[in-house]
Amino acid sequence: MAAGEAAGRYRSSMSKSKDPSGLLISVIRTLSTSDDVEDRETEKGRLEEAYEKCDRDLDELIVQHYTELTTAIRTYQSITERITNSRNKIKQVKENLLSCKMLLHCKRDELRKLWIEGIEHKHVLNLLDEIENIKQVPQKLEQCMASKRYLNATDMLVSAVDSLEGPLLQVEGLSDLRLELHSKKMNMHLVLIDELHRHLYIKSTNRVGQRSKEKGRMREQKNSKYVDAPSSL
Repeated sequence: MAAGEAAGRYRSSMSKSKDPSGLLISVIRTLSTSDDVEDRETEKGRLEEAYEKCDRDLDELIVQHYTELTTAIRTYQSITERITNSRNKIKQVKENLLSCKMLLHCKRDELRKLWIEGIEHKHVLNLLDEIENIKQVPQKLEQCMASKRYLNATDMLVSAVDSLEGPLLQVEGLSDLRLELHSKKMNMHLVLIDELHRHLYIKSTNRVGQRSKEKGRMREQKNSKYVDAPSSL
């Protein structure tokens, strides 16, 4: 009676649970609670029968879904291979980075020296570009003065003189250009004074004289009209 109840519990657990470990525990519990050898053999036979049935069902499912199963297995193998390759590549990259880090650490002083030299070369190139631009200042200055663009000429000349007396002061090859620009600076000073004098005094005086002449003409015309009026009467 006890063995029958245990078998019933086992079958109910087989139908409700799909966990293999749970089924195994239920079988062990059933066999351990039964003292009858015949009941044990019966349970064993039923277990073997269930196992064979599961095996047959599994074979049928494999036959029915062979294409999907094959595709899934191939996909899994491909993904596994890609993951393995990626891990190997990552491992190689880490090793290369570690090697580079060690090499950079060993070459740190040389890299610092090269970095400083790069900054110095960049500064020299900037000075050479500035020198090349300053050498063109006299010609550009003449063009600006000829077209009376005094503001542009003044800005250009002041900037060039500041550079020659600042960062380029120690360049001996620019001494002649420095003297030339100082001379042009003095000449421009005189030219600007003359232009201001001409605009403030000469042109303004001429305008006042022209206005006076126009007023005198207008007065003469009015007087001539008044003089001619009685004679016409």
